This record gives sequence, C-alpha cells and structure tokens, in this order.
Amino acid sequence: MVSDPPVRFKHALVTGATGIVGVPLCNRLAEMGVRVTAYSRTNGDFGLSDGVDHVAGDILDSAALSDAASGVDVIFHLAAAVHGSASTYEGFERVNVGGTENVIGVARGDGARLVHVSTVNVDGFRRGVLRDAYASTKSRAEELVLSAAGDGLDAVIVRPGIVFGDEAGRAGLIVDRLLAGSLRVLPVPSRMISPVWTGDLARALVRAAEVGASGATYTVAGPTVSTGAFVAVVATSAGVRAPRVSIPAWAVAVPLQLAWWGRKVTRWTPPVGVEAVRTGSVHDGSSAAHELGYSYTPVSEIFKRTSL
Repeated sequence: MVSDPPVRFKHALVTGATGIVGVPLCNRLAEMGVRVTAYSRTNGDFGLSDGVDHVAGDILDSAALSDAASGVDVIFHLAAAVHGSASTYEGFERVNVGGTENVIGVARGDGARLVHVSTVNVDGFRRGVLRDAYASTKSRAEELVLSAAGDGLDAVIVRPGIVFGDEAGRAGLIVDRLLAGSLRVLPVPSRMISPVWTGDLARALVRAAEVGASGATYTVAGPTVSTGAFVAVVATSAGVRAPRVSIPAWAVAVPLQLAWWGRKVTRWTPPVGVEAVRTGSVHDGSSAAHELGYSYTPVSEIFKRTSL
C-alpha cells in the first residue's frame, strides 16, 4: 500500500501526458505515491507505469477535460501544438491558446493549482528574436495564465529550455536520431543551447507544484553548451557513433528560410525557425534550480546510466 505522498498534493492531472515530458512526469509522480490521471488525445502503450490512469481526450473538449480533472489537487498543463504537429497559425492558436483557456477554466472550477508548461521561446518572441506561430501563441497562453493568477488562480509558469530525453523514440529530434544511428550530418554545431533532460524537468515541475510562488515564472534550462559538444558527449556516453559531417549556420539558413516560405505548399513546417538557428537558445536556469530546490544532471551521467 502506498502511504501519503511527501508532497502537498495527492491527485494530479497531466495534459499532454504521452509526450516527451509527460511520460517521465507521470511516472515520477506515480513513484512518489501521487494518484495520476494522464490526459492525451490517444490511448496506447506509451511507457506509462501501471499506477497511472490514462484517459483519452482532446484538450479542446472542455467537458471531457473537466471530467478527467474531477477531484485533482494540481494540473500540469503540458499539451501544446509544436512544430510538426501544426502547420498554420490557427492550428497553433487553437491548441496553445484555446487549450490553455480550457485548462484555466477547469482549474478554477476544481480549485486546483495550475503548473503551466511554457517555453523559453516566449522570451525570444518578446525580445523580437523569434516570430513563429509557436512562440507567439505560447506567449499569449502565458498572458492568460498570468491574468488568471492576478484574479486569484493559484498558478505557476515553467519555461523549459530545449528538452531532450534518454529513451529512443522519446528523446527529441537530434538525440532520437543519434541513438538510432541515423544522424549522419549535424546542422550548426556551433549553435549554443541550454538543454534540459526530461528527468530533471520532471523534478522541477514537481517542485514548482510544491513550492513555486503563484504568478511566478521559472526558467528550467541546463548548463549552456554548443550543439556539437552536446552531441559529442551524448554519443560518447551512450556508446553510439557521432556524425562526422557538420553544416555551418550560413549553409542552413537559406534552405531553412525557403522551407518556411513554402510550408503552405509543402504542408511541412520546419522544426526550428531561421532566427533560432542564427541566435541559439541560451538561458539561465540556475535561479529556478536554487528557488525550487533541484539540480541538473550532467549529460554524461544520464546516458552512461542508460547505456548500462
């Protein structure tokens, strides 16, 4: 029998529960003894532990969402439209803005704490560096959450940096291909990033639910490193082959821009914008780690353990 969990909440709803962050978060919560309701569009075997109750439902279906959230203490809102899952501004807006409105309404009705998972891209959008639909609509979603917090909703915002996992198929674009042995060419190895492991992010989200200040925004991002150095560490510690060919930023920017211009014709949206390639994704996650009480695991230790 599971004893009372050592956290301030006993029942959590996780939207977007079968994604790269949702699965490790659900499993961590279940390990802690928290009752977990995982909410996602489809059912299936996604690696969720036996202690997780998986409910299929759309984030835009407010009635189904409300039913799934019945009796919860905290809602972790991860569901979002990202590059590759939406191809138009309206598609991003519908999920990222409309879905967040639904979650806020449910959290209000249940008196639940809301942990809204945003993105560091919001910072880039507000500084005028990123102009894509994903960053724009996630920024609007944050505004909704902050407005609701100002009106009394107990809500916290967490902005993850570039997220990566350690399981093939759920590790993120570059790491997935690297682990599968299909990453032959590495674009823009000099691009600076502040990646965060899904295990560390799950811990940070739990801490945000426990001790995060209502209305506060926390940036969760690991130590900054070049993309080339990150890939090299992953390859060495996981025992896989690193790409032998790389492409500099200037050689990526032109075809990437063409791909963005032609996405309505090709119906393919690139996973990153041109601005992101040129500017990198550098963010300081040390303040959040200090305030919430967690630490970042060295990349070499993550994949060394996985490869055993």
